[in-house]
Amino acid sequence: MGKSAQQYFSNKEDSQAKSAYLRAQYAEVKPLAFYDAVLGAADADFPLCVAHTESAEGHRLANYENVLEMLVASGRRSDSFVYPAKYYHAYPKQKLMHELRCLYIDLDKVDAKSLRRLCQKGFYGQRPTYLVNSGNGVHLVYVLTQPLAAYHWAKDLLREMHSSLLRFFRKHRFAADLGTGLSHAYRIVGSLTKLGQTCRAYRVGKCVEVGQLAASLGICWQRPASKSGKVSYNYKEKQPRKGSPARRGFYDYLVHMIKARTQEGHRYSSLFALACVGHKCHRAVESILADAVRLAVKLGLPKHEAEHAVAACNPEKAQTVRAATLESWLGWSFDRKTKRNGRTRAEHLAEIAERRTAASRRRVTDYLERHPKATISEIARTLAMGRKTVAKYFHEWLTALRDKVVQQAKAMLGAIPTTSDCTTDCTAVSIESVGQAPTATISDYPSTAITPDGPTAMVSDHPADSRPTTRAELHATVDTPSEEGPGRRAFLAYFARMRHSLRQYLPLRADFAPRSAQEEEKGIKKADFRRPASPLENAHPCTLQPV
Repeated sequence: MGKSAQQYFSNKEDSQAKSAYLRAQYAEVKPLAFYDAVLGAADADFPLCVAHTESAEGHRLANYENVLEMLVASGRRSDSFVYPAKYYHAYPKQKLMHELRCLYIDLDKVDAKSLRRLCQKGFYGQRPTYLVNSGNGVHLVYVLTQPLAAYHWAKDLLREMHSSLLRFFRKHRFAADLGTGLSHAYRIVGSLTKLGQTCRAYRVGKCVEVGQLAASLGICWQRPASKSGKVSYNYKEKQPRKGSPARRGFYDYLVHMIKARTQEGHRYSSLFALACVGHKCHRAVESILADAVRLAVKLGLPKHEAEHAVAACNPEKAQTVRAATLESWLGWSFDRKTKRNGRTRAEHLAEIAERRTAASRRRVTDYLERHPKATISEIARTLAMGRKTVAKYFHEWLTALRDKVVQQAKAMLGAIPTTSDCTTDCTAVSIESVGQAPTATISDYPSTAITPDGPTAMVSDHPADSRPTTRAELHATVDTPSEEGPGRRAFLAYFARMRHSLRQYLPLRADFAPRSAQEEEKGIKKADFRRPASPLENAHPCTLQPV
């Protein structure tokens, strides 16, 4: 015979010895009577929760309407365990516990000798109501005199009492299962044990009062006190109502306007509204009453109605009365002085947003006027603005700058003279400023200052003709450069010089800007944040038409 078989028969003989000892010492209790005391009367709203551990997955938890139905279904099974409490939604979870009538203490590996010692010692001062022989161990069941509603504070104290009982018996060398709790399933009385014997219950003592049981364990059975001093669990002190306080001048305004505007049908409610505003303005009740009585005389109301209106006003609720409610009580609207110059709220907010946008655009534009070579990142760091915002205003400024340069360039190209005796090589072409209208100076041509408004005559240095050229004569000679001749060559030289000068203002080329790996993943092109190429940089001179 193997060790497991020897252990099985040894445990079986020990279980029979325990049953014989318990029958000799205590009265056996029928399963129906036992569960009537432990679970209470049957309730259709709270069915019994039973676990069948050897059933197929998904069918291990069963619900029964009454004890008899549970005993019939579990009588010949050795895998049936019941939860000794009632639960909401028939789901055994501690948060869903509705009612509790007992405390179960599970002692494992209790042989006949240990059981005899436990009973002879009187359970060391903690005598249970029932003792259940579950096979290898025993269950000590403490039935309470009154069922307990599973409030949060009660469950906390019961859980502490259950843990104290487990530690108490472990101190006396019993293998109390610390893994059990309030929501734990225990073997059904009347079903089979692992050894094939019937699980039986015996009456050992009386029902216990929860306060006495807690006191024996050193626990005070009382609801925790809240901060307000009231004995309640999770009690929240009622907060006073909070409303927007009214200005003291508003009360005086209301007293004056009630006298002038209040019509019949709103006289009593107007005095009630005055009392509410008085409480919001923290006026004394005596002062409010005096004003109400004086107004009642003016409105033709008896004194007792004014006193009733003031007394009916709740100072606490008056703090939350809104202006629309007051207007409905008064029968007229307040004279509101708005600071939006007659604009609606939406129009006012739109104007504020427009002002902020203009201010941000102006900050970026002013910085670019002072630092035309600044990058977007530099501007964002200096002005403490976002890169997207700076990039938007930067491209707006850049687009405007390009259009301005193109218009100025076309104006200057249209103003270049094309006479046959022009031998200018335009070696001294320069742009003095981008922000202002550029002025081109041609050294070897009859001296003129060329502006968008037209050429202006200057003192001539030409050796062939020392006579100064007048504006009228110069205008008469201005024409579009011909395809051949020195005028055309002068135009090409001037265009090359101007294109070279524009590069210092547009140094970054978007076409050749490298992209990092992160920008490649996000699909963000550096061209969105770089300076675009000049419109004159890659253009052919013939594509620009004079204005």
